[in-house]
Amino acid sequence: MRAFIAINLPEPVRRELGEIIERIRNAGTPARWVPPENLHVTVKFLDEIRQDQVRPIIGAITLAVNQCHPFELRLGGFGCFPNERKARIFWTGIESGFDTLKSLAREIDHQVATLGFALEPRPFSAHITLARLREPGPADRLSRAAAHVPYHSDPIPVTQIDLMRSVLSPGGAAYSVIDSVHLRESASSNSSATAG
Repeated sequence: MRAFIAINLPEPVRRELGEIIERIRNAGTPARWVPPENLHVTVKFLDEIRQDQVRPIIGAITLAVNQCHPFELRLGGFGCFPNERKARIFWTGIESGFDTLKSLAREIDHQVATLGFALEPRPFSAHITLARLREPGPADRLSRAAAHVPYHSDPIPVTQIDLMRSVLSPGGAAYSVIDSVHLRESASSNSSATAG
């Protein structure tokens, strides 16, 4: 199964971003927009995994988050990867909480690497993908439309890391939670994995 490790966004935040998508999707840039229910922060893409790898992966995530307490993210701003002239991805970014998230992602990357998954060669770039452009090219019209929709989220509590399944189809990807690992509530509590 195709899998990745992620932070899922709360429903109110998905709804906010869904409303923003509706306001800017007609900017004239052909793109495949992400449904609100699929909006998330990717921490680590794993690609294909076997069912018997699920428990070891959850164990690796549990070790990685052992010293990480719940924290908050704030989203804001828009941008394109790799750049506005040759855009492939349109995203909203992380305004605060990035350092904690980056550290957590690095630890998860190293822990799952002990299971044979490749270390991420690129620097961690936290974002929420809003759209994938159908053809790489200029995204100036999209950027101009987004400039009229300033966005700064309320604090988003991060209390767990999810191992996700991705099922691809002609209609797009469908995501579901395989299992979750909760962050430590206090120094004396243990990280726990619960079925999701």
